[in-house]
Amino acid sequence: MNTIYCPGKKLSLDESMLLWRGRLVFRQYLKSRRHKYGIKLYILTESDGLILNLLVYTGQADETGEKDHTEKVVLHLANNYLNSGYSIFMENFYNSYGLAEKLLERNTYCVDTFGEGRKDTPKKVVTKKNFKKVKQALLIEMEL
Repeated sequence: MNTIYCPGKKLSLDESMLLWRGRLVFRQYLKSRRHKYGIKLYILTESDGLILNLLVYTGQADETGEKDHTEKVVLHLANNYLNSGYSIFMENFYNSYGLAEKLLERNTYCVDTFGEGRKDTPKKVVTKKNFKKVKQALLIEMEL
């Protein structure tokens, strides 16, 4: 896909559920979803919804299973778009301080809500005291 099409600089990463009620070893059940049974997909899209890359979640036995699962998913899906100045918008489920550092080393930016309650978040990043300052700085940077 990346040899014939060059997407915009803003990409989105999210998961989706492909409805499937049949028999399948890696069929997922998510109680909170409208479609409770199906095949879980991780999808990297352009801002207008065009799918650039997708990954079928087949369980912990695949290459993205085990520890740091979400980090491996992000790096796997974004592999063709690293080192090119892209910004990846994602849910806070996928992001971590370590992933943000790895992406920044590869000239790729991630946009996400980042809470101070996560295990790997340094205390300097965001605290209740400096939250307003950080928020104002981000808004000013976005206006530029």
